[in-house]
Amino acid sequence: MDTLLSAALHELIAAEHLAPVDRYFAQSLARLDPQAAPAVLLAAALARRAIDHGHVCLDLLRLDQGMAAALATVPFWPSEPIPVLAALAASSLVGDGSTPTPLVLAGSRLYLFRYWHYEARLAAAIRLRAGTALPAEEAAAVLERLLAGSHITASPAQRRAVIMAATRRLAVISGGPGTGKTTIVLYLLALIQELAKASGRDFARILLLAPTGKAAARLAQSMQERLALLPVDEAVRAALPREAATIHRALGYQRRTPTTFRHGLDNPLPAEVVIVDEASMVDLALMSKLFSAVASEARLVLLGDKDQLASVEAGSLMGDLCLAAGIEATAEAAAAAVLAGSVVQLDESFRFAAGQGIGALVRQIKAGDSEAMLAQLDGSHPEVVLHPATLPLAGNDRLRKAVVEGYRAYLAAANADEALARLNGFRVLCAHRRGPAGVRAVNEFCVRVLAEAGWLQPQEEWYQGRPLMITANNYSLQLFNGDLGVVWPDPADGTLRAWFSDQAGGRLRALPAGRLPAHETAFAMTVHKSQGSEFERVAVVLPDEPSPVLTRELLYTAVSRARKAVTLFGAPEILRQAVARRVVRDSGLRQRLTAGE
Repeated sequence: MDTLLSAALHELIAAEHLAPVDRYFAQSLARLDPQAAPAVLLAAALARRAIDHGHVCLDLLRLDQGMAAALATVPFWPSEPIPVLAALAASSLVGDGSTPTPLVLAGSRLYLFRYWHYEARLAAAIRLRAGTALPAEEAAAVLERLLAGSHITASPAQRRAVIMAATRRLAVISGGPGTGKTTIVLYLLALIQELAKASGRDFARILLLAPTGKAAARLAQSMQERLALLPVDEAVRAALPREAATIHRALGYQRRTPTTFRHGLDNPLPAEVVIVDEASMVDLALMSKLFSAVASEARLVLLGDKDQLASVEAGSLMGDLCLAAGIEATAEAAAAAVLAGSVVQLDESFRFAAGQGIGALVRQIKAGDSEAMLAQLDGSHPEVVLHPATLPLAGNDRLRKAVVEGYRAYLAAANADEALARLNGFRVLCAHRRGPAGVRAVNEFCVRVLAEAGWLQPQEEWYQGRPLMITANNYSLQLFNGDLGVVWPDPADGTLRAWFSDQAGGRLRALPAGRLPAHETAFAMTVHKSQGSEFERVAVVLPDEPSPVLTRELLYTAVSRARKAVTLFGAPEILRQAVARRVVRDSGLRQRLTAGE
């Protein structure tokens, strides 16, 4: 490998702009083409690293300031992107996607071939599905009858979302907490089966899916709790789904070939309707495979929140789809007729008052209005409070008080069942896993202050009252990444066990410590891990220095996890910077949908 390139890779890895695996990727490409220009190999390393940061590709016209400054010190990297793009276009390592090559160049966007393929396949599937609609008159009449029989008042946007999802092969419904997405699913299910009954057809086979086991269990529980409220006969009620599965499980995850599934284009899912909750958490690769696995004549409904944090892996699907449909006013989206009738944005919250408290704070964060946000946190609204982020944590008396008061009811529970029911009454959320304000440090702080207050006796790792979060899926135990449990004595013999809710049976399961998959203490958790969860009260601990992790989307996600009260621990300037910083992920999906690429 070229000496200058080796030196550049070494410096970029030392500065954490690249990872060691990126050097190996560049080296492997250099073996494929020993004549490859150093700029081509460095661009390839940057494209591979972009995947780790959630981008689908590397847009060479939109390098962030930190990366651009680092590349300015590389001797062979031009000051303008045009020469790099020209070198890529001329390289044997780079193609247009029509035949397999390690890299694909589309305009200024450089892809790894696999991600170019995922994006192209998904865009084609979206265009194919979005253009098909059935007559809506009968569906609208049946929905009105259902709503009248249940005495529920639905907003125009909710009605439009249900009708759209019932009559189109693709429906995308975006809305924040409290905007009625679960109600929409409930009435959509009833409407689909009522229409099938009226036409003399068999009841539709419906799949309820979610990206995580926790989200799937919560979706199933919500349906089970509300099915009795529907004004339908017992035959229709019996035809409504009561269980939900993870996307991976429904597609047929195979351990020996983890990137392929049993269900796909040649073996579609056995369902006429597929509903995916928390779709904003689904990455590009998995969404592409899901679209391929849903039969061409079946209906696919995606529910999520375009404003919250995107998937951990590459892509920001809900945001791209809403932009492409013109939900947000952009010149680029104005031509997006293909999705215009398949996307609904729910803006009316039935949980929060619009002009004050959490509702106002959420709206101000979404709008990027930092001054209005800080004014909302001036102490005049007791449900939204800002305190200084006193570090080190040992000196943070306000956080100490919040933790003791927040977890007192949980730790005073009489049994494991009661403890699990109370666990979601309070949670501490952090932006980072590590550092003085990270999850590890905050969990240690919580354990210490609760022990000092007499609520815990953590002499050993396994102690009564320890909340647990599962961090690895275990299908045999039906425990999934994100599941929450508690360590509590078994009433039969006093032995400490880990207790988890059995969502399907409505009872608890007790497991000994030795049988648990990977897990961690969960008095505090990252905002990313909290996605899809709701708590009565939330304390958000922010670092005392700026961080690229602190974004508008992270702050919005953290605040909107709370139903009743939010206490923020952070400096006003840190909050200003977080609201001003948006997550922008490089992707060509929006352009493909709007320009027909």
